[in-house]
Amino acid sequence: MITITDLEIQSLLQRVKDEDERAFREFFFALQPNIFHFLYRFTSDRDAAEDLTQETFIKFWLNKDHLDLNRSPKAYLFKIARNLAINHVTRKPPVSSISNEEYFLRNLTHQPEEEYDRAFLMDDFQRAVNTLPDRCRTTFILSRFHGFEYSEIAEILEVSLQTVKNQMNKAISVLRKRLAAHLQ
Repeated sequence: MITITDLEIQSLLQRVKDEDERAFREFFFALQPNIFHFLYRFTSDRDAAEDLTQETFIKFWLNKDHLDLNRSPKAYLFKIARNLAINHVTRKPPVSSISNEEYFLRNLTHQPEEEYDRAFLMDDFQRAVNTLPDRCRTTFILSRFHGFEYSEIAEILEVSLQTVKNQMNKAISVLRKRLAAHLQ
């Protein structure tokens, strides 16, 4: 995965606005893994996440003329991804699944009882996250899996900081209730 600083992103984006496809390619390779993981967590569907990731970057490229370099380009990109994910999820109900890689890694351990419990926890956790309302789920995923600050999430979702805090409190409360059996 390519690591890129915010300053480098700003430089790339100026070139992207000037129709520099090479700069866009660098931007894509730097941020694609983050967008894919966000979309995968949101949809629980690898194929859909891959398609939506591509669509996110296509929309970004098509709207490059409207980029505001004074605002967070990552927030703008995640906003596009979020909107596409919501559209996808509303067309198709979320399915909870564990990827083949996760299943394989769990089976490599030497303590089957713990792994059995962990598999149920992971499955129950993913199911619980999938049942959260869209805004609540998006807030939780952006915060816990992607490390966004509440202020950045507020910008991505175009809501107030207090709304983000309320959504996180709601998500944590719902998850605690749904996972209570695992927390004992």
